[in-house]
Amino acid sequence: MLDADVIVIGSGSGGLTAAVSLAQSGQRVLVLEQHEAPGGWCHSFNRGGYHFSPGVHYVGQLEAGGTTAKIYEGLGVADDLQFFELDSNAFEQCIVDGRRFDYCRDVHKLSDRFQQRFPADAKGLKDYFQILELAYNQIPLMSDVSSVLDLVTVPYRTRHLGRYGLFSLKSMLKKRVCDPLARAFLSIQTGDHGLPPRLAPFGLHCGVMGHYFNGGYYPVGGGMAIPLALRKALKKHGGEIRLNSRVTKILLENRRAVGVELINGTKLRAKFVVSNADPHQTYSNLVGLVNLSRGLKRKLDKTRYSLPAISLFFAVDVDVRKLGMSSGNVWYMKSTDFDGIFDRAISAKLFEQDEFEGLFVTALSLKDPTQYNGRHHTLEAVTFVGFEAFKEFENSNPNSRPAAYLKLKEKISKMMIKTLDRAVPGLSRHIVFSELGTPTTSRHFINTTEGASYGTEKSRFQIGPFAYKIRTEIENLYLCGASTSSHGVSGAAFSGLDAAVAVLACKRKDLLRNSTQRMRTFSAEKPETWPAALVDRIARKQNSSTGNFQLSSPTIS
Repeated sequence: MLDADVIVIGSGSGGLTAAVSLAQSGQRVLVLEQHEAPGGWCHSFNRGGYHFSPGVHYVGQLEAGGTTAKIYEGLGVADDLQFFELDSNAFEQCIVDGRRFDYCRDVHKLSDRFQQRFPADAKGLKDYFQILELAYNQIPLMSDVSSVLDLVTVPYRTRHLGRYGLFSLKSMLKKRVCDPLARAFLSIQTGDHGLPPRLAPFGLHCGVMGHYFNGGYYPVGGGMAIPLALRKALKKHGGEIRLNSRVTKILLENRRAVGVELINGTKLRAKFVVSNADPHQTYSNLVGLVNLSRGLKRKLDKTRYSLPAISLFFAVDVDVRKLGMSSGNVWYMKSTDFDGIFDRAISAKLFEQDEFEGLFVTALSLKDPTQYNGRHHTLEAVTFVGFEAFKEFENSNPNSRPAAYLKLKEKISKMMIKTLDRAVPGLSRHIVFSELGTPTTSRHFINTTEGASYGTEKSRFQIGPFAYKIRTEIENLYLCGASTSSHGVSGAAFSGLDAAVAVLACKRKDLLRNSTQRMRTFSAEKPETWPAALVDRIARKQNSSTGNFQLSSPTIS
């Protein structure tokens, strides 16, 4: 007796996208999530009366015809989602060595803006942006093979990506741009993949930059809006999601996945298993090394994971627009030496300092005005660190952390708060609430290896054809998530689609069949364009916010 046709382990963007795709194709789908809320990195939480979304900061390609929009429309979840577009004139506000540069939507306008700011490098900048745009547009062609002719012509159709893709971002920029400040501004989005310029493949970075060519967007209701919409669609098609259901083992028979075992000993059987857990969690912990080939074990031994992050969730009693903020993100880097800043961020001596050299700050209540209570703005600040300082605490009781861990958190909180004023002068004086999330927190809630922010490290030989494959060597076991096709909300969603394609032996277009829904987006900077229902929702939020209310939520530990 089968408990489901397909069991999906984990309810992140990849897992839920796979689940919805499979369920709407007639499969009986069961999603198992270890946490008390769905979503993985897309989940949200309430703390101190404020709403935060730790893993969703902005999503690209949600304009009409955008690739992310097509996923949500095709899966029939667009009607349950709305997004605010971040400040189109400054969706990335870059502060490097005390100087500022703003990213605008539209790659051609952005190229012109760089050339006007750095006229001595205009020719090289123009060349860089032309290659960037060509290479980005060729990324989808790598998997667009439906005939022998397509297969034969792939090298030609993707020639720019093939020629430049594995060069480092640093080498691509240094060859074309002389001004170190211009190179720094062009490297600011390394924070979206967690690698210094000398290690970041150009193909990866152009994928990240290209994702936001038409701006960045934030979900109305915060990150949790995405898994909630997907869960609704899953239930509509007969699928089920079970929370607080930690999988401890993938059941095998003759090297074929036949189900899973939960932490309470319950065994569930299925024809197929799709794991949204990262490779080490899936292969080492759930499948077991004894069941793996020698080659896969060698690959696991060599695999490096992306950097973990520190997140400060906080609220302030000031109009942050008066401090220069908008719905755009703020990136702060102390100097143009990004390689050095990344190296020092993972140094054992990092916490001997008084502040951080790099910081990402974003005002959640400006990106999503429905979250503004009329009194306090909610924000998040993020920076990368090494995992070594937190390794000793990863198996400690989350309800009773050691004194050394609490002392470390207190030290880091002070460093974060001091660094805030480097990014947004005067901001720290107005904090009325703050809570720190660490790599230990990520290990507990998301169950990521070494608290990784983006799955496996996105270095040269761990992306593209070198990444972990959707189809595994274990028959009927498939992977999805940030360590496969790509990372981020959209990248993980594509991996979920690809997992469903592999299970069903079909094509992506066969799964994206809903043509009646259209994604709705509104400018966060233009209230006059918001629909009446959204304006009413914002008014009700502010009118109901009196006093210091408290909401039940998972503890950030």
